[in-house]
Amino acid sequence: MPNSPYIFKVNNNYEGMRLDKFLKLKITGIQQSHLERLIGSGSIRVNQKKSKPSNRLNFGEQVSVPPKLKDQKFDQKVKTQFIPLKNDIKLLKSSLIKEENDFIALNKPSGIAVQGGSKLKRHIDGLIEYAFSNIEKHYLVHRLDRDTTGVFLIAKNKNFAKEISEYFKHNTIRKVYIAIVCGIFQNHEGTIDIPIIKERSDKSEKVVVDEINGLKSITNYKVLGSSENYSLVLLFPKTGRTHQIRVHLSHLGNPILGDGKYGGNFKIEKNINKISSLKLHCLQMSFPYKKIKNNIINARLNSDFSDCLKLLKLDKFLHVVNRYIENGF
Repeated sequence: MPNSPYIFKVNNNYEGMRLDKFLKLKITGIQQSHLERLIGSGSIRVNQKKSKPSNRLNFGEQVSVPPKLKDQKFDQKVKTQFIPLKNDIKLLKSSLIKEENDFIALNKPSGIAVQGGSKLKRHIDGLIEYAFSNIEKHYLVHRLDRDTTGVFLIAKNKNFAKEISEYFKHNTIRKVYIAIVCGIFQNHEGTIDIPIIKERSDKSEKVVVDEINGLKSITNYKVLGSSENYSLVLLFPKTGRTHQIRVHLSHLGNPILGDGKYGGNFKIEKNINKISSLKLHCLQMSFPYKKIKNNIINARLNSDFSDCLKLLKLDKFLHVVNRYIENGF
């Protein structure tokens, strides 16, 4: 019949997903407020029964919508809806390190931004609700660059988001990074105390050293070893400026491998056919949580980072990293 509702069937890929999120994937461009009105009025039903936007769908259920809604052309000015890739959902699920009542900790994959933008269609902020259906609400409390990997925290409620944000603001959180950098260091350990600031142009944004107008930025470092004109370095940022570690190392003349923005090599001489991603990884993060003064979270190196260490013969220094983890940094 021409006025019969259109039926969407719920398969395995959508089991456990919220009704409103499911419909946003099926009806491109529809606004949340419009969806809520249709669901509330009963125009959209699940198994012929009234539902709520937040209701979770079960396998085999049938979602009925008004017949003209499926193919309706919505205003093109409406913000493009985030459409997750199945492989990205799977990747984020596999990156889970730890889950508590107040937060989850991920081992952030390379190549996925933390938050979306006009040119960023893959981001963790949009993937959370699809990868972790048990999380009703999430809050971003810090950032990692798109190609940086390692420990990444996401708050599950407003109170903890406020608490952890204060820790980040006052540098209460201890962070340890590991990086493969170009060249050999003059000193095996030291402190980089150099002010930096964002510099904007018409086409791009870059962080630069600025002794006069820059913000105070401090990074301690310890070289674990060198080989093939590359070095493996532990980094302990004492402040949390944007691109701080990348700019500080570049200023020393030892940019991070894969960091083309700040002078790092994109390719390794031993494997010139392979472009290297940014070799910067947040290895450990510790912060007060409940009665634990130093709640420690570690993130393993991914296979790409590990393979690069082997290629450059830097893997022989990993036992030092393991010793640091066991004894505390």
